[in-house]
Amino acid sequence: MEKQNDILPLLTVKYFDVKTTTNYLLANRQLIGSFVAFSLENEPFSWRASWVLCKYAERKAADIQPYAQMLIDNLPNIAKPGHRRETLKILSHLQLDERQSCDVMDFCFDSIKDNKLQASVRSAAYDMLMKIGEQYPEIRSEAIAIFDDTKDYYPHGIRKSIEVRTMRASSQTTPTYHARTMHALSQTKKMQKIISLC
Repeated sequence: MEKQNDILPLLTVKYFDVKTTTNYLLANRQLIGSFVAFSLENEPFSWRASWVLCKYAERKAADIQPYAQMLIDNLPNIAKPGHRRETLKILSHLQLDERQSCDVMDFCFDSIKDNKLQASVRSAAYDMLMKIGEQYPEIRSEAIAIFDDTKDYYPHGIRKSIEVRTMRASSQTTPTYHARTMHALSQTKKMQKIISLC
């Protein structure tokens, strides 16, 4: 899969509009591979390709699904914080298997522990862990604990936003969790399986 020059004018234009470019991609799905290829690079406008793919995935995630592993493998290679953030947001719309979830989980835990990393990236990593935690409650609990220990390193607005999202997630899952305590305990083997893969 190679970068194609026909998408560069769309991404390097001075007055870039993500909505317009996303709509163009929706109408020209054959260019998805070119957008993905460019998003895997560390070019000045590669983050815009990831931004467009994220907006596209909000509407048609299945079209991006075949590229999930490529996006995951490239995470450690991404230089710009905004590029990392948008890539994590793309992945949040995709269905990941256990191996993929494990790889993303490791990256996200490293990210939320790094207080020098841009807060918006740590916030996206936290959201990804909360999503993975829908299947594995222990991961969600650990992510919340790390956030509690590091929340003073977040700007006020982002910290409050994460706290609100955490409360909403807890309110949605708590009744089910308490009503099905024994079932949750039975998930221990499943959790051990994903940990063993890491």
